[in-house]
Amino acid sequence: MFFWAAFFFVVGVFIGSVALALHAAVWQTAFVGISAGITIIALWFMDIRNIAPYAACIAIGGAYCLIYAAHRFPERIPFGRNTKMTGMVTRAEYHFDHQELTLGNGLRVYADRYPEFEYGDTIAFRGTVKKPRTPLLAGIVNARHAAIRIRERNGGYAIQKILLKTKTLFENGLKRILPSDQAAFLSGLTLGTTDEFTKEFLEELRASGTTHIVALSGSNVTGIITGIMFLLGLILPRRKIFWPTVLVIALFVIMTGAESSLVRAAIMNGIFLIGARYERAGSMRNAILAAGFLMALWNPLVPAFDLGFQLSFAAILGMAYLVPRIEKWLPWKNRALLESVSAQAAVMPLLALTVGRVTPFAIIPNMLIAAAVPCTVALGFIAGGFALISPALAFAPAWLAGILLSYEMEVIHIAARYL
Repeated sequence: MFFWAAFFFVVGVFIGSVALALHAAVWQTAFVGISAGITIIALWFMDIRNIAPYAACIAIGGAYCLIYAAHRFPERIPFGRNTKMTGMVTRAEYHFDHQELTLGNGLRVYADRYPEFEYGDTIAFRGTVKKPRTPLLAGIVNARHAAIRIRERNGGYAIQKILLKTKTLFENGLKRILPSDQAAFLSGLTLGTTDEFTKEFLEELRASGTTHIVALSGSNVTGIITGIMFLLGLILPRRKIFWPTVLVIALFVIMTGAESSLVRAAIMNGIFLIGARYERAGSMRNAILAAGFLMALWNPLVPAFDLGFQLSFAAILGMAYLVPRIEKWLPWKNRALLESVSAQAAVMPLLALTVGRVTPFAIIPNMLIAAAVPCTVALGFIAGGFALISPALAFAPAWLAGILLSYEMEVIHIAARYL
């Protein structure tokens, strides 16, 4: 009952997201109600019992999405007019020639590279707000070359500041123990940070179809959990590291910005960890739906408007349902390769519809590096953790990670050149 209730709630959230295209609230409500009614009729013709609760879940999901969207950004920002704006920076991403700031009022601001702004800064500036393509944002402002003043510093949550400082120390530790290009790539694999990627390497990732490996997801999180458990095992008895591991994973998700793919992977891995802890059999189907349900409950706009969410779930569904079918027809049973192929096959139609660019032969480099990524991430996480104490302690794991990083970067380079 919970599985189907959660499933139809998520369906209702999608319906509510579609209804947002109808700007009048009365039409949005009518659309959700009619859709719930059509579902009742369809389930009745399919001879499915207990129709009413499922239709109610659709209606609840749709209504929840509409109410959330109506109250997401209470501050009304005029579009197309030069306006004075203020807001607190909740996320700052640094690139070679600009900064990308997300403000608490929902604005995304593109600013000059310097001076740097960070989490907790309240800034004021003038600019013209462009209407976004997605309701996940209140608007987009190109404030490059604009005069941006800091009105207040040290805002925000203390725990978030501590986590961000830890992230910076971790990245600096990687730079001390690895060559700059490998340190940047390892930061991408472990933290999802691409700030120091060169334009050439970013283009190679796109051309080879391997951009997803620096978007924290399943294989990356598996390696991160392995690294966390190893480090905690050095200071705690093995039987007592379970809940500290879960806590560190939660803090890690917050520290890295809670991207959809990472949240999905963290929820699913958390479910399987808890299942193993209490000796309960895991169900991939239930874990996938639980992750989708919890994420839709947190932000019902994400399933329909966040491409990262859609790609992540398409990939995991491909691995869950395509691998068993492909496996029956193959003489060799390399699970990592099969999962990579299945994930790529599942996301290609979605990429073709949304991005318009698909690399059919991307399966080849992905197959070649799929098995190495979790091991690289685990070694990188261990090396980065040791580097926080002393670079000398990190020598062995950094050396091993460097070998894998060299291999993966060479595969990406060759694939980008010849595929």
